[in-house]
Amino acid sequence: MRSVKTNALQISVLVAGAIYIIIGVAFFYSPMGVFKIFVKNVSEIWAGEVRTNELIAPMYHILRAFSAMLLTSGLMMIMPLFDPLKYRLMIWINGVLFPFLSALMLIKTGFALVSRSENGVNYYHKSMLIFGFIFTFVLFICFITLIITGRDAKAGKE
Repeated sequence: MRSVKTNALQISVLVAGAIYIIIGVAFFYSPMGVFKIFVKNVSEIWAGEVRTNELIAPMYHILRAFSAMLLTSGLMMIMPLFDPLKYRLMIWINGVLFPFLSALMLIKTGFALVSRSENGVNYYHKSMLIFGFIFTFVLFICFITLIITGRDAKAGKE
């Protein structure tokens, strides 16, 4: 029988995995579709640029390749559900380290690339900030539950 603490860890891992899978599938299927949610005007030239531009084409397809990695990382987060003690290191890496580095970069860059609109109001890059905060949420739920279950894990209890 697993403890309440271990169940909380498993729920956090399941939530993190579901978030990774959803983001991975969305970006793998249509990166532009995801960005259209956050941007009012998307240039029609974009579709042509993805096929021909030396910089945009590789970035677009690399984003899709990284989304496949995020999707598989989400699927991999199922493993700790069966044996949380055995896969704690994976949770630390996939649930704490990866979202920490991602959130740090996305939030820092999202605020650093502030631009002014015509009426003098600051414009923030919403997509970067939203994904940065999503990864921060994953970081906190995994980190907190790993800390809560730390003593029990050292004792070999689930």
